[in-house]
Amino acid sequence: MPDAPPVQQAAWTGNPLAPLRLQLATLAAGTRRQPISIVQFGDSHTASPFLVPRLRELFQARYGAVGPGLLPPGTGPRYTRLSLAQAEQQGRWEGATALRTPGAFSLPGYRLRGEGAGSRLVLRSTESDGFDRFGLEVLIQPGGGSFRLVANGEQGPPLPTNAAATRRVPLRYEPGRTQREITLELLGDGPVDLLGWALERRGPGVLVEGFGINGATIDLLSNMDQSMLEAGLRERQPALIILAFGTNEAVSSSVTAPVYAAQLTERVRAMKRFAPGAGILLMGAPDAARRQGRGAGCDAWAPLPGLPAVREAQRRVASAENVALWDWSRLTGGTCGLHAGTRAAPKLVQDDHIHFTADGYRATAERLFDFVMQNPAA
Repeated sequence: MPDAPPVQQAAWTGNPLAPLRLQLATLAAGTRRQPISIVQFGDSHTASPFLVPRLRELFQARYGAVGPGLLPPGTGPRYTRLSLAQAEQQGRWEGATALRTPGAFSLPGYRLRGEGAGSRLVLRSTESDGFDRFGLEVLIQPGGGSFRLVANGEQGPPLPTNAAATRRVPLRYEPGRTQREITLELLGDGPVDLLGWALERRGPGVLVEGFGINGATIDLLSNMDQSMLEAGLRERQPALIILAFGTNEAVSSSVTAPVYAAQLTERVRAMKRFAPGAGILLMGAPDAARRQGRGAGCDAWAPLPGLPAVREAQRRVASAENVALWDWSRLTGGTCGLHAGTRAAPKLVQDDHIHFTADGYRATAERLFDFVMQNPAA
C-alpha cells in the first residue's frame, strides 16, 4: 500500500480529475518517489480479467510498474482470474462476498475463512520483477486462530488473530530482496479470516486496483464494513476513485432516477469523506440489452428496462456532486451498435449483449484512459 502525504481534511472541490493529473505530473517530473493510487469498484465488468488489467497496463507503461496491489484473498470470488499473480488454496477454505449481506468486508468485498492445521494459501507474482512488499489484511476476532508466513524457504513466527474485539488489521512484510512467491499456513488452533492480500514493489509508479463482484449493484459498497472501507481508502489516499455500477440496477423495470440518484449520492459522499483528497469518476452504465424477439438483427434486442433511469441518475449525481462522468455507451453507440459489436472483427461484445469480450474490455480501458489523460487538470 503506497506511502503518501498526510490526508487532506476537506473533500476535493475542483476538477474531479485534477488530483490524479497533478500527481501524475510529479511522477513525470521525477519529484515523487511513492506510487499513485487509483481504485475502482464495480460489478462483473470490473471483475473481468481484462478491463482493470488493461487500464493498469496503460498507466504503468507510462509512469512505472509497481505490481498489482491489493487482491481478494486466496483465489478470490467465483469467476475471478487474477492479473499479474497466481493463487492456490489447499485445505479448508470458505469465501463470502458483500454482494447481498453486510459484514466484515474491506475493499475487495470478499472474505476468506480458513480452518485446519496445514491449510495453505500460495500467492505467486507472474511478473519478472516479482515483489518486495507483501501486504495482508487480517480480521482479528474472539476465538481466532494463528498462521505463519513462509517465504524463500523460511518460516515466520506464529501470528495470532485471537482478540477481545473484532477488527481489521493490516500487516506488511518487506523482504530484503525481490521474491516471487509467499505462502500463508494455518496452525490449526482456530479459524483465520482474511480480507485481502497485496503484491507491490517499492518506487514510483501507479497502482491500479480493481474490486468487482459479479452481480453487484451500488449496494455492494453499503454492505462493506464502513470503518474497514474507510481505513483501506485512507491508507491508499487514492488520487482517483472509479465507480462502475449500473448494469445490474438496469435489469429492473422498477428502478427510478430519483431513488437511484439518492443511493448513488450517498455512496459518492461516503467516498469523499473516506478519501477527501481523491477525485471521483462515474463510469456511465454501458449499453446492455435483452432479447425481445426471434429475429437476427438489432430489432430483436431491447435495452435493459432500467437503463434510462440509471443513466439519468448518474448524470444528475455527476453534476450535483462535482464528479466526473465517462459515457461508456460511446464505445458501442446504442443497441444496434451493441448488436454489431457481437459480429465485429474483432468481436467486442459477447452474445448475451451485456458483457464485453477481452477485446471489448481492453478497448473500454483504452477509451477511459484517453478520457482521463485528455481532461484538463484544472
